[in-house]
Amino acid sequence: MMPRFSKQEKENIRRELQQKGKQLFALYGLKKTSVADLTKAVGIAQGTFYLFYPSKEELYFELLEQEEEYIRERLTSVYFQSDSPVSRDSFKRFLHESLATMENNPFLQQLYDEEMMEALFRKLPPDKLERHFAKDADDLLPIIVLGQQQGWMKPQQPEIIVSLIRSLILLALQKHLIGEERYGDTMGLFVDLIADGLIIDQNEED
Repeated sequence: MMPRFSKQEKENIRRELQQKGKQLFALYGLKKTSVADLTKAVGIAQGTFYLFYPSKEELYFELLEQEEEYIRERLTSVYFQSDSPVSRDSFKRFLHESLATMENNPFLQQLYDEEMMEALFRKLPPDKLERHFAKDADDLLPIIVLGQQQGWMKPQQPEIIVSLIRSLILLALQKHLIGEERYGDTMGLFVDLIADGLIIDQNEED
């Protein structure tokens, strides 16, 4: 018989699962972290885990979305909150910092493991993945539309620009295929091409 928890107890357990999960996933990765590891860290029975998450992959994905949201809000506040136009150099810094954050964040580093990513996507409901990708677009589209209204973003179809930026992130996950010796220069050139193709510097208007 499953234990009964009060609303407050459930909130506390879920919070602890998230905190310990993030630590364990960052240290050992999704593949090497078991449900038993998670429940032992929190101090609950293994069966209790499934009252909160259908699988460890669902917990990881929830944490991934939280981490991405935090990073997105931080970068947006730095690069896109001003009323003044965004320069080409500033947009390049935004893209470079986005890539560097992915590569240097211990939790997000798991995304570079192609085998882990395939296993993760197999475990997740398709509608959850669809909502995740839709939210990426929902967060980026207002910035792109505003940039076009302010005159610093070229008038390409906003959805295509979102797809282009997403393609940059997906390419970053293929570091092992690109090759260590070519990766930095390849990504740097891709960032330059994107920014040069999308951003209108105000001193070029005359």
